Amino acid sequence: MSLFQHLPRPASPVAADLVYLTTHRLPDNMGFPPSYQTFAREFGWGRLGELFLIYVPLGNYPDSWQVRSPWIKEGMDEFYAEMGYHPLFLEPDGYPGLEKSLLPFAMSENGEYLAWDMSKRGPDEELPIYVLASRMGGMRYGGANLSEFVDNCLDEQKVKRVLGTDYLPLPPTFEPLALVV
Repeated sequence: MSLFQHLPRPASPVAADLVYLTTHRLPDNMGFPPSYQTFAREFGWGRLGELFLIYVPLGNYPDSWQVRSPWIKEGMDEFYAEMGYHPLFLEPDGYPGLEKSLLPFAMSENGEYLAWDMSKRGPDEELPIYVLASRMGGMRYGGANLSEFVDNCLDEQKVKRVLGTDYLPLPPTFEPLALVV
């Protein structure tokens, strides 16, 4: 059974670079989290729940993980260096130093980022996911892995804890998106 049992499979997924997906090493010298690898293989590039753009390895395409993750990370690092430490940037679920260990892999159309906490890899090789509010206005714990994050976003109560009180559950959808050059 798939980790993402609530999502219908796309008829024509935009396939991820499977060699990169299985051989690339993250800053902790380990591979991508298993739930992300499963998602990338089964769904590829596209929009999750009509909101989140999940960046997967696609080579040099502008919307690939290889291009977007470093670009977002650079912006995050510049923001935190310029603004300094302030507790509001960490509320409600962050902790001091978390901003330094975050590695982004997705963005919402509302300006939130999804990032892995590289300092907390579990024995299952998963990385906890944090949701960075738009304009880095806070951090919320999203889930222990990508599958749990998706499940949380589909639940009426959990979505409010993960994305904020204004959110309703996301629809259980995935839309493959075309590669734009």
